[in-house]
Amino acid sequence: MKKSGAEKMSCVPYDHPAFDAHEEVAFFHDATSGLRAMIAIHRHWRTASAGGCRVREYASADAALADLLRLSRGMSYKSVMAGVDFGGAKAVVMGPLPESGEARRAALLRIADWVNTFAGAFRTGVDFGLRSEDVAVMHERTPYVVGLGAFDPAATTAHGVHEAILNAVRHRLDRNDLKGVRVAVQGLGKVGGALVDLLRADGAAVVGADTDVDRAAAAARKGVRIVPVEIIHREEVEVFSPCAVGEILNAATIPELRAAVVAGAANNQLARPEDGLALHRRGILYAPDYVANAGGLIAVAAELGEHDAAWIGRKMKALGRTLSHVFTVAAEKDIPTQEAADDIALERIRERDRRFGHNPRPQLAVQR
Repeated sequence: MKKSGAEKMSCVPYDHPAFDAHEEVAFFHDATSGLRAMIAIHRHWRTASAGGCRVREYASADAALADLLRLSRGMSYKSVMAGVDFGGAKAVVMGPLPESGEARRAALLRIADWVNTFAGAFRTGVDFGLRSEDVAVMHERTPYVVGLGAFDPAATTAHGVHEAILNAVRHRLDRNDLKGVRVAVQGLGKVGGALVDLLRADGAAVVGADTDVDRAAAAARKGVRIVPVEIIHREEVEVFSPCAVGEILNAATIPELRAAVVAGAANNQLARPEDGLALHRRGILYAPDYVANAGGLIAVAAELGEHDAAWIGRKMKALGRTLSHVFTVAAEKDIPTQEAADDIALERIRERDRRFGHNPRPQLAVQR
């Protein structure tokens, strides 16, 4: 008889460049359906670890693992920069999932089973390839999903990216508004679409791109000029805003950028650490992704901590001050903004490691 289950790694790839002392990595496989997933916990610290569940077609399991480790580690960086208590974590599912129907539902419930194995030490929610209605299905099987409360993480993420763009434009272009500023938004999903609305309300001239023709058409009806995804980074604009998949800033695309600022919602926008230096040498001000897009995590923290909108507002203002500090440190030291942000984040992570240690899963109350 075929069985399905979870297989915990007996030996994680310690020499992987993105391993960074992860506390837990798990591989999951359902032998009946062939569904495969991985969950990584970068840090537990004193409370639940949190990170979205990404569904994506990967070229290989190695590629999925690399993405997982980088995303999980990035969530710890995001957490300390946002001033919330969660350790970083992430789930990746090696897609695609069935588009709809009972097959998709069965797959989502299986993923929920795997989330339950962490007994509340890992909380997950919407990410690339996973919709809010998918999370609602998962919630039928597990209480350890987020993003179903009063605060929409996608909307809060878009708000944070919008503030990051305003912040970067002030630092780089010495402007206090976005009226007439040209912004290229790559990815017009929930976050990118909400960002477009904010930018249009500011009077910005927006050009957009998305692989989904329906999303592109919806943006066009709002007055967004649509161009192919493959060339949007070449648009002559003041701001390029990557809001889709990561690694868009690389050795091929950076020389083609015609923007003064890069600030977007995508995770892991830099393909390699040296790509931050390439942006710096070109005089392009980069808002490090895990600072610019931390609004969604703040919304999740509000949901789990039962905080109100005023608490979110205070955290968002503090996040803006953190980004300004990153820009200031980078300018004073003449270093890439990514390097400045990493230095600040790493010191905060070390402080939490000193306070809480590298612990096994925290003893949390199991929800039923």
